[in-house]
Amino acid sequence: MKRWEAWWNHAALAAISLTGVLYGVFKYWVPGPDPDSRAGHPLQPGLMKAHLLVGPFAVFGVGLLLRRHALLKIHKGETTGRRSGLTMLWIFLPLVLTGYLVQVLVEPGTAHATGFVHAALGALVVLAYAVHPKRRATTTNGNGNGDE
Repeated sequence: MKRWEAWWNHAALAAISLTGVLYGVFKYWVPGPDPDSRAGHPLQPGLMKAHLLVGPFAVFGVGLLLRRHALLKIHKGETTGRRSGLTMLWIFLPLVLTGYLVQVLVEPGTAHATGFVHAALGALVVLAYAVHPKRRATTTNGNGNGDE
């Protein structure tokens, strides 16, 4: 995996996680300035938009990971990090699907439940990412660009 791909994934995961956590905090735990209003905190809509805008970068990053890292490791038969890596990959599909689904659901109860499932899946991906082994240095294939 090239160095820019690793950085892309680290940055996308950090951005999607941070915006998602902050959105959840401002939606569910930080009260809005007007207690009689149904509107949440004024930062909530901006955080939701930031989370939605970063999402495609994270999806693209996982595509890079699948192509340039995960499939290569599986094909080589490597077992280090296999459990956490496969966990992330299997959880990512329902994570993305619930993320898009929660935007189009109109019934409040279903949308609320889907949002909580989405948040739980996101937390699982972040936990798996935290325990997944990472290399400090990349190997080079002779051309010096950090390919595996």
